[in-house]
Amino acid sequence: MKSYTIFQKSDDETVNNFLSWMRNQERGVYRAAVRELGALKKLRPQFIQQKSVEEQFAWIKKMLTWKPAETIADHLLQVWLIRKHEGMLISFIETLGIEHNGHGVVDVLPESLDSEKLKAAVDALFEKYPAGAVSVYLHMFQNQTEEGWPELQAILDTDERVTIR
Repeated sequence: MKSYTIFQKSDDETVNNFLSWMRNQERGVYRAAVRELGALKKLRPQFIQQKSVEEQFAWIKKMLTWKPAETIADHLLQVWLIRKHEGMLISFIETLGIEHNGHGVVDVLPESLDSEKLKAAVDALFEKYPAGAVSVYLHMFQNQTEEGWPELQAILDTDERVTIR
């Protein structure tokens, strides 16, 4: 699932929590996103910044569901996952036995995933973290390779805890 599709299918609460965190914790990234999204529609950032926070979030979400904004959506989701949910990333990849840089960033991805380890990793994430964040992460992880992993795709397609459909 592409990042713009994740925004299309995500519930408003998850997106609003995401945008609120971006706006409060990653101000520079948030402003850059507003600027870049505005540029896609030939709007000045001030036009968007003058809106109420609720209107800004609604407009940003609408823009992030648009395919031409895919690169911006990818970047925002990556920042959110790496900076806010580092523990979730580390837990997942360590359970899978994948080497990383200590912050959950992987340089070499495996060609296949062990089904038992994957199930244990997914179960652990859903026990400890919000379902919306886990669902976004699992879809973004699946996007890390051209074809993804069939073992993970099976979970994304059948696990009822995955809130993005």
